[in-house]
Amino acid sequence: MTHACKTDFDYVEDIVKNSKSSFSLGMKALPHGRRGYLYAIYAYCRVLDDIADGDGLAQDKVKQLTLWREKIDLMLNGQPGCEITRILADAVALYDIPTQELYRLIDGMEADANGPIQKPTWEELYTYCRCVAVSVGLLSLPIFGRTDPQAQSFAKELGFALQLTNILRDIEEDRTINRIYLPKESMGTHGVEDVSSPNLHLVLKEIAEKAKEHYRQAEQIIQSCGSENLKPALMMKAVYGSLFQKMEARGWHKTSPRIRLSTIEKAMAVMKQMAHI
Repeated sequence: MTHACKTDFDYVEDIVKNSKSSFSLGMKALPHGRRGYLYAIYAYCRVLDDIADGDGLAQDKVKQLTLWREKIDLMLNGQPGCEITRILADAVALYDIPTQELYRLIDGMEADANGPIQKPTWEELYTYCRCVAVSVGLLSLPIFGRTDPQAQSFAKELGFALQLTNILRDIEEDRTINRIYLPKESMGTHGVEDVSSPNLHLVLKEIAEKAKEHYRQAEQIIQSCGSENLKPALMMKAVYGSLFQKMEARGWHKTSPRIRLSTIEKAMAVMKQMAHI
């Protein structure tokens, strides 16, 4: 028995369209019959993220995230109560998506809601990235049609690469909401107190080297296990990899304006990636 109806799928598709996210490019690469389930995963992430990033008291945000934990609990007990959880319930039944990752996403958003996160250790930063980025990839793999261990390793490496790229891109934006995702060990090594420090570029370079290594590892895994059914993820890898390269070419001394890719740049990055499949 399925739970979701057409209006549920229309609801999550509208969330994706209104977000104008780069991720929508990769999602559209999926066959129509699977696409709606990926839209639901994105919508779930979007709703949680909006709670964590919204105005209001931390305790109120945590309460809202706790309500989503309860919604997932009900869903897994056969009682999905909203558009998103009805589709996710069907995704569990049809594709066996890893439900523990739904909770990990909430864990990551709670870290932001309880924050602001400031100067985490490398271990804390990677735990955060594991929750908010890697979980999305692991939830998506069964929808793509890949659940093998190598594909899961690819999703993990790519998730870390994408989130570290986000952190590097959003330095100034995060500063306005008092968030500093820069690892305290690197900040201490280079005498960086905050993001206005003249040595900030040295910390950013260390993060960039980590991101580059994750991109390299992701590419090596693809060369080993093949790209079958991973087109959406590879498209995202191409777009974010191009964004990373553009930031690197500008240099880590500059953190503004926020680097963006034009539609043509995104298309060129995707075409280049697809030519190697």
